[in-house]
Amino acid sequence: MSDPFENIDNEVYVEKIKNFFYKYKIIIIVIVTIFILSALGLTALNNYKNKEIDKVSNYYIKILSIIESDPERAKIELKKLAKLKNKDYRNLSNLLLFKLQFQNNEFEESLKTLSYIENNSKGNSYLGKIIKYYYSQVFMEQNNKMNFDIYTNELLSFGGMWALLAHELRGHFQYASKDYENALKNFNKITQNQQSTVSIRNRAQEMIDNIHLYYDKNN
Repeated sequence: MSDPFENIDNEVYVEKIKNFFYKYKIIIIVIVTIFILSALGLTALNNYKNKEIDKVSNYYIKILSIIESDPERAKIELKKLAKLKNKDYRNLSNLLLFKLQFQNNEFEESLKTLSYIENNSKGNSYLGKIIKYYYSQVFMEQNNKMNFDIYTNELLSFGGMWALLAHELRGHFQYASKDYENALKNFNKITQNQQSTVSIRNRAQEMIDNIHLYYDKNN
């Protein structure tokens, strides 16, 4: 037989729930409705965002496909993409835009683009280092030794691969200035460093061979 007191307890418990629901039914209905609408809204928002991301990604891929064949059109499209709200694509677009400007010797425009990226990527230390490397490249092409030294000094302070890239840039700057002795010192630092990758070591060795060819001839 079932316990009669247990049945009474259950009935009392159910009655309490009914009373609670009837007393607060409007509030409960409002809360449940808000919860359901919020869930549906978040789902719809996520779907919209995913569609927008897919659209931007496809747009970006199309631009990449025409960079070699139609760089001028690619620059126009990259400027459009750089105006979108998506911060990651803004930076990627501007980096590509910088590359095209730099390749076309548009150094003043290159510096403006780098400045824009720098202002929109504060807090991103890795991107900040890349920007300093690109600044160094532009100032090397402009033969602006003062600014070139400032940025390569910063790269040296980061150590590791960034310091090796700074030595490479300095070696090229000195080689162009026919300062072969100091150029050799910088390239030798790369070949003698255990952290050097195969590619940067090979590039440095190639420059060392070239310097020996011209440096010996001049002496």
